[in-house]
Amino acid sequence: MWTQRAACPCLSSRRGELVVGINWQQQCKDFWDPKLVMVDLQPNVLGMARAKVAVGNGGRQAGLLKEGGETTATTTTTRKIGCLEFAGRPDNVDRSTTTMTGVETQKDRVIVIAGPTGVGKSRFAINLAKQLGGEIISADSIQVYNGMNVGSAKTPLHEREGVPHHLLDIVPPTEEYSASRFFKDARDATELVLARGRVPIVVGGTCTYMRRYMSGKALAPKATPEVSAVIEAEIRRLVSRPGDWEMAALRLTKASDPANAYSFARNDWYRLRRALEVTMPRRAFPKQHNYTVDHMDGLEWDSDYDFQCYFFYQHRKELYHCIDLRCEQMIANPRGLLQEASWLLDLGLTPDSSFSSRGIGYQEAMEFLMECRKAGGRSTEERFLAFLSAFQHVSRSLVKKQLAWFRSNKHSDVKQFHWIDASQPTDKILEALRKEYWRRPGYPSELSGSDDVKHASYMEGKILRYYEVKNRIFTNPSAIATVLVWVKQTQGDRSFQRSVVR
Repeated sequence: MWTQRAACPCLSSRRGELVVGINWQQQCKDFWDPKLVMVDLQPNVLGMARAKVAVGNGGRQAGLLKEGGETTATTTTTRKIGCLEFAGRPDNVDRSTTTMTGVETQKDRVIVIAGPTGVGKSRFAINLAKQLGGEIISADSIQVYNGMNVGSAKTPLHEREGVPHHLLDIVPPTEEYSASRFFKDARDATELVLARGRVPIVVGGTCTYMRRYMSGKALAPKATPEVSAVIEAEIRRLVSRPGDWEMAALRLTKASDPANAYSFARNDWYRLRRALEVTMPRRAFPKQHNYTVDHMDGLEWDSDYDFQCYFFYQHRKELYHCIDLRCEQMIANPRGLLQEASWLLDLGLTPDSSFSSRGIGYQEAMEFLMECRKAGGRSTEERFLAFLSAFQHVSRSLVKKQLAWFRSNKHSDVKQFHWIDASQPTDKILEALRKEYWRRPGYPSELSGSDDVKHASYMEGKILRYYEVKNRIFTNPSAIATVLVWVKQTQGDRSFQRSVVR
């Protein structure tokens, strides 16, 4: 069962009911149909609300309601999308914790899927999203760029099977996109997905993006028991008075955090409590110490989401073979990596001149095409094979870095990842993760530990120091000649101009 609650200027009040008005704002149309929805809010003693949602015509509203007449559930958190403030979550999953005040706080569950390039995490995420009713939030530093599709292994639209994807094709290649900007965009996308009553599934292999998303831009140590007790007493006092939420927001303003005070959704007591835990003891820490993601080792951190983190891996030799083949396929595709690299050069970008042009494969392809343009579109078999080898090498090096980073036990966020063998049957993995998602807090996980797997991955790396590439497409002169003909036809009339876009 799913529940929604609405409260915006578009609503009119009548006999204790909130009814969607006729003259509702344009941005509401994505979420509400005034002919189908009526919301009845019944406050309880703690200032929460029991929301009774009646749905006509057996319809669905924003993907939150099951087929059928009506449903009731207790909700504790609302979110703002446009001019709407609403909440939705399954009422058969108990993820709440009760504090000393009796105020129920709740962390929303977010699935995080990481893994080395080429392991197949995007395809698995789509299958999982279809089972859980999820939406995918990309955590890839190159897939954010519009037009950079093949080289970034972006899932084509026709292969997404109707699963919504966020943070793909959101900026042009000439624009810089930072981890800080990703943090904001990804968190906004997460709130949007949760507000729809769906499951956020964050997928990617960019380590800095993953860490920033999970840890936040500016982290703060977890509050001591003494500080928590003081804050609990303060909230207990606030909820016993009229206008409890407004008083709580005012209390946070007085605690020297006015920017945060009114940014929380109404009745989001968990985030309010965490904000107070950060601001109240702030003077106890040295002013010169900025608790960012670079200073979090050895400290205990708290998170605003209930993260379920999985790292997909594959035996290194098999993965390397897959990556080498994928590199060949990207180049053999007439509308593939080389065409995208040529387009970046036409935009005025050069290798290493921007974040987009430094992407794995793009930098090597742009360097190769620049040489071809200077030579009137001509190249040799030896030079082409050197370019292919460099592309394959940097791709495998990225895998080594990703595996090493996620093997590390120095960072608290990395320790949260369960390692999953991607070579297992997909149905088996899906069933295990589906059960894990619905597992109630406090119940033991059925997933095994990852320490042995991490050690085995480390030992594999030592064995494969002398790995040999075995190409499967460019194994004869005719296959290479096909690419060189394309290069001659498309690059021969283009002279290289050093006009870097800044």
